[in-house]
Amino acid sequence: MKKILIAMTALLLSTHAMTEEADAAEVAPSGQSTLEITITNIENAKGIIHVSLQNSPDGWLSTDEDVKTFRDVSQEITSTDDIVIVIDNLPEDGYAISLFHDLDGDLELDTNFIGYPKEPFGFSAPMGMTGPPKFDKAVVEVAGEKTSVEIKLN
Repeated sequence: MKKILIAMTALLLSTHAMTEEADAAEVAPSGQSTLEITITNIENAKGIIHVSLQNSPDGWLSTDEDVKTFRDVSQEITSTDDIVIVIDNLPEDGYAISLFHDLDGDLELDTNFIGYPKEPFGFSAPMGMTGPPKFDKAVVEVAGEKTSVEIKLN
């Protein structure tokens, strides 16, 4: 009986230690943050949402394949419900966000003959009078434990 009590105590202590380690692992490292992007107005329950984060005006909305974004994330769409995309371990910084709903799965934003998107898209700032927002208008400051932003598909 004494051996069982000792074994149970050891098990409880080790479980408690593992829980504390897991909790510590969930906290972002110093200077790191989580960005939570809620995407609304999804009208089609198929395809993939592609999200790009850019931390520099160089290459903002560029179609040049040689220009790299800071981070790209994609998520398959299976319903018209709002979705939340969580990007962990981001350095605290300002990021402009662009995204589109790739309805046909070709990994490209389809446009018409004058370049206007034929697939739903969105930015971390509203569209300007003559086109997409400039980088400095679209920047979201990501800092602290979590930053949340909502983007409505156009």
